[in-house]
Amino acid sequence: MEKFDHFNPSSDSNNPHKTISDDKLRDLCTLAYSDNVDLQRSAALCFSELSEKLMEPITEAQLEPLIHLLLSSDIEVLKASSLAISNFALHGPPSNKETIVQAKALQPLISLLSSDSAEVQCNACGCITTLATTEANKVEIVEYGAIPPLLALTRVNDPRVQRNTTGALLNLTHIESNREKLVQAGGVTVFVHLLDSKDADVQFYCAAALSNLAVHEAHRSAIMAVGNGRVVGSLVTLMSSSVDKVRCQGCLAIRNLASDDINQDRIVRNGGLSVLIPLLRSADAETVTAAVAALRNLSIHKGNEQLIVASEALPELKRLLLMREQSEVQCHTAGTFRNLAAEDQSQAIVDEGCIPVLADLLQNYQGVPEAVLTEVSAALAVLAANESARRQLMSLYDGEFYKTLIEWTESQYSEVQYNCAGIIGHIAINTEYHSRLLSGSPSVMSVIHRFMESEESSCVHIALWITSQFSQGDMGTRSQLRQPALLDRVKQLRSSQRNSEDIRQLAESTLGHITAGQTEPSS
Repeated sequence: MEKFDHFNPSSDSNNPHKTISDDKLRDLCTLAYSDNVDLQRSAALCFSELSEKLMEPITEAQLEPLIHLLLSSDIEVLKASSLAISNFALHGPPSNKETIVQAKALQPLISLLSSDSAEVQCNACGCITTLATTEANKVEIVEYGAIPPLLALTRVNDPRVQRNTTGALLNLTHIESNREKLVQAGGVTVFVHLLDSKDADVQFYCAAALSNLAVHEAHRSAIMAVGNGRVVGSLVTLMSSSVDKVRCQGCLAIRNLASDDINQDRIVRNGGLSVLIPLLRSADAETVTAAVAALRNLSIHKGNEQLIVASEALPELKRLLLMREQSEVQCHTAGTFRNLAAEDQSQAIVDEGCIPVLADLLQNYQGVPEAVLTEVSAALAVLAANESARRQLMSLYDGEFYKTLIEWTESQYSEVQYNCAGIIGHIAINTEYHSRLLSGSPSVMSVIHRFMESEESSCVHIALWITSQFSQGDMGTRSQLRQPALLDRVKQLRSSQRNSEDIRQLAESTLGHITAGQTEPSS
């Protein structure tokens, strides 16, 4: 965030200064250190003009007389010198930001935040905003005590000053230690109240700052405590803004606040869904991403799932799944389906025709990122608990989709492996599919053997669970499970004290079902 407002004096653009020679620097020092205010003004104006044209990095020696001018008691000197150092930070090479801090400019700049001149305040604050775009400077600025005067400046009615001040404060929130200090200094109340500003930039900066603060649970509580949760209504209003970046940032702040169950409920009760769902159709890609991310968090709350389905979100989510060029959108969309399915909305998702769209991302996976494959397979693993979903999955691609699932259990992506094994386990609930799953090529038996030998207890558990599903089948199915190697492994899992009680018990019951009707040979 390097944009800020400042005041531009007239300058001769036909005579650019690309360097500051030693002679020029000596002349500037003579003027700057003079007791004559007029000469100091000349030096400040010269620096102001140089700052717009200097192409090379500024040095500490060159900054020394300029920083001296920042200590002047003359308002005209301060206006020109504060503009000059702001320009050096904003328009000069990136190294200027570090050099300005090393030259000990922070203390005088922070002092100027208390100036009686809005122009000086604006320039000083704009410079601090730019300096605060580097990690090291963010820490130093706070250590020099910038937070209290910056917060005080937010009360100034000049929109340019408010804009620069909130921009500087936003940049400081990128560091966790700074966020804690901002909260302690009362920054939360400032940001919440300024969400109602008429200035779009101020709205954006404050919403972004609150979004950054809201990554921490304690800070979310502090935000919600202001005005009995007034932040929710303000952010919902911002999500209806005509300015894309404001709408987007409002969604991001809502998303982070919706990390808490109580906030998920409150946001929906304050009209959050009625604003979020239309934003899924926004022409601005960043807004769509932020909106679906917020919806994903809201869908975690059990009381919200029916409202989300009733708000006609499913057709929009189905459409977003098709946006292969927007992998983050696909991730949040699949995650939303997963949350809704976990809260008894599986049938609505199936009825909307979402199963084939999700499955297609696993079937035609070329170019699909691992994160998307993980979220999609996780969603299908939950949806497959639904009878209609299982039937759809087994009918896809001429009834061959189960082979794709088996192949994915051998992929390099461990979470996708596990999720696809889970889908297979759910499908195996239907005994009518046992023969196809066990006799086909590839066969689910390969999945069972591989997972059963895994060192990961979660993989062993799911292998036993899948086996248990098949063991509920007819005699023909159980006979296919009575392979000596498989029986020996299940017995081993049953008896080993290194395994959890859950695994031992599941192994015991599975073995009992497999050998039902037979006398189990002694070990």
